[in-house]
Amino acid sequence: MKFKSPANSQRILLGFFLGLSIGLLTSCGGQKASDPATRLKELQAEQARINAEIQKVQQELRQTGQVSGEPFASKAKLVQTLTLEEDSFRTWVEVQGTVDARQSIEVTAESMGVVRNIKVKEGQKVTKGQVLAELDQTVLLQSIEEIKGQLNFAQQLYTKQANLWQQNIGSEVQYLNAKNQKESLERRLATVQSQLDMTRIKAPVSGTVDQVYLKLGQSAAMGMPAVRVVNFDDLRVITDLSESYVNRVREGATVELEFKDLNLSALGRIAYVARSINPLNRTFRAEVPLNNRSGLYRPNMIVGMKINDYSTNKAIKIPVNLLQNSEEGAFVMIAKGEGANLKATRVSVSPGRSNGIETEILQGLQVGDRIITTGYNDLNDGQAITLP
Repeated sequence: MKFKSPANSQRILLGFFLGLSIGLLTSCGGQKASDPATRLKELQAEQARINAEIQKVQQELRQTGQVSGEPFASKAKLVQTLTLEEDSFRTWVEVQGTVDARQSIEVTAESMGVVRNIKVKEGQKVTKGQVLAELDQTVLLQSIEEIKGQLNFAQQLYTKQANLWQQNIGSEVQYLNAKNQKESLERRLATVQSQLDMTRIKAPVSGTVDQVYLKLGQSAAMGMPAVRVVNFDDLRVITDLSESYVNRVREGATVELEFKDLNLSALGRIAYVARSINPLNRTFRAEVPLNNRSGLYRPNMIVGMKINDYSTNKAIKIPVNLLQNSEEGAFVMIAKGEGANLKATRVSVSPGRSNGIETEILQGLQVGDRIITTGYNDLNDGQAITLP
């Protein structure tokens, strides 16, 4: 059967069904007295013949631009395609992190006293062991001078007593008393000198003075913050990841760091992943060393992190919007044939990972397939299409 136009096709099909219905009614009217079982078989055979004819007509309608009697454009539908190639594919875990200084220390006073000297200011570079401030040392210095005088006398007495003892002059008790007195004063001097050293607030690490809390004349107490020293050369980015990422984030993974406030980005690698899960919030920590040669990065800055959790250099991938779903599963529309024989073909696929932009296709597509990228939503399997 050949159709000249969709309108003629509809009229012919309508006439066919009309004649068929009249024939059935006539047949039913003339067979009222026949055996019901025999009549049932006759009707079932007639139904099978009608269904076969309907399928034949529907197939011819598809070839002329109609399906199930509903007309669409008789012309092939204009679409655009993309030829698939093997390419690299990446997925990321996107989280937020913060810049952290491994050595950010609030130096505290080790003894009580009044602040007499502040030797540094904010922004000043300091080295480990450098004196940052001093508390009042008057009493301790006087004690040291007094002990030194006593020790000097004790040393002279011990020297003389030792000489006499070597000549077997005098008693051993006198010698031991002189020795004990000297050593006792030496230990006492060392103790007072240690107490004097505790009045000096020193830098525990090399770095930069970030803040000075002390003021001259202020009374400082033990454990009271005095100066904050930060080593800005030893920074890292830390993040707390959900427990669901425990099998996706590994040490050595590449990380894209985005500093939005600085309008800068940098690359790094995860150097450490915690082996335990925090029971309070079900997270685990990961950290990335941060090179701060530029001096722009600062502790506690917010950082966007894209952790590469999957990568391959041989993948067939498609834009995520081209993947469609039905009751049978995921599918895409591809173009098959050439020229006037170009048809849209529905292909079932097995999608893999997605990065929000592209989806990797594990099964169903191959290199060279032409996937339809424009006009795919209203296409039917086998529908005629054309390219620009």
